[in-house]
Amino acid sequence: MYIPRLNKVDDPETIRQFVADAGFGALITPSETGLKVTHLPLLYVNSPSEGVISGHMAKGNDHWKTFDGEQESVVIFQGPNAYVSPEWYETKPAVPTWNYGVVHMRGAVTAIHDDDWLIQHVDELVDFHEAGIGEGSKEASYEEIRNKLLGGIVGFQMNVESVEAKFKLSQNRSEEDRTGVVEALGASDVGQSAAVAELMRRNAEA
Repeated sequence: MYIPRLNKVDDPETIRQFVADAGFGALITPSETGLKVTHLPLLYVNSPSEGVISGHMAKGNDHWKTFDGEQESVVIFQGPNAYVSPEWYETKPAVPTWNYGVVHMRGAVTAIHDDDWLIQHVDELVDFHEAGIGEGSKEASYEEIRNKLLGGIVGFQMNVESVEAKFKLSQNRSEEDRTGVVEALGASDVGQSAAVAELMRRNAEA
């Protein structure tokens, strides 16, 4: 991925939080018939190394058959993105652009069929996303339904070997220009504009 110096993100905690907020990624793996691409919820745990990504997919999706523990795959976590109008800049003339955040993680993927692993993974995924929704949000029949569905899914794990993170958030503009962008995006109800404004605020404080 092309990353200008101003847009490069190296801080592990910033990357971890961004990926957690995204929660959803595109897994891409080469195969004999071309690229396999699956969009799905994922869990990322960082560590002294680059970390581990875990997930699951439908057994009917033959993407998992490419997971041999050796061939490199890439996961793309796309964060909020939004159009930026030159009308929001203090400095003129200017041209329109697009602000966004994205993380690429690469590594070999291994398929996992073990029921105990799948139960733990699914529970962790559900608990992560149910947090804050409300106590007792799982139905009483959750475990019974989960166990019936295990036969239809395949788990997988990527040992992350490299991470690239890019935040293109008007870092090349003056402070006055960035303030104008944040204010305009924050006041907008179009798409993910408000989320980009929040990402810009957090990035400025980092």
